[in-house]
Amino acid sequence: MRYLILIPLLICSPASAQSLVDDAPGLYGSATDSANSCATNPHELSFQTRPPHVILTWSQTKDDGVGQPRTMERYDIEDYDATTLTLREEGDFRPDRAGGRIWIMQMMQNPSGYCWRRPDWPSTQCKDQQLRCEKPIS
Repeated sequence: MRYLILIPLLICSPASAQSLVDDAPGLYGSATDSANSCATNPHELSFQTRPPHVILTWSQTKDDGVGQPRTMERYDIEDYDATTLTLREEGDFRPDRAGGRIWIMQMMQNPSGYCWRRPDWPSTQCKDQQLRCEKPIS
C-alpha cells in the first residue's frame, strides 16, 4: 500500500481532505537542487494515519541543510485546507529560526508539485519548489 488514508482529516472535512490525501502522495524532486531532482534522488511523499503525519522518504541520503544526512523527514499535521498542510517537523529544535518548527507545505498545480513557506512569511513567498516526478495515482 503506497500510503495509509489519513482518517482524522477525512472525518473532519471529507471534500478537501480527501482531495489532498488522494492527490498529494507520489514522487517529487527538487526544481533547483540537481542532487535531489527527479532524475537523481527523488523523494516519496506519503501519509501515516496515527498519529497523523506527512512522511518524506529518499532512497539515498540527502543533506538536511545543517550538515546532517538523512533519508526521511516526518512532520506532524497541525492544520490543513484544500491546498496546504501546516506541519511541525519532528526533532527540529533549532532555536535560531523565528517561528519555531512550523512549516506550510503549499501544493501547486502548474507546475505540479509543492513548495515550502513559513507562517511568518508573506503568503506569496514560497521556497524550495518540489516538482512531481510522476502523474498522481488515482
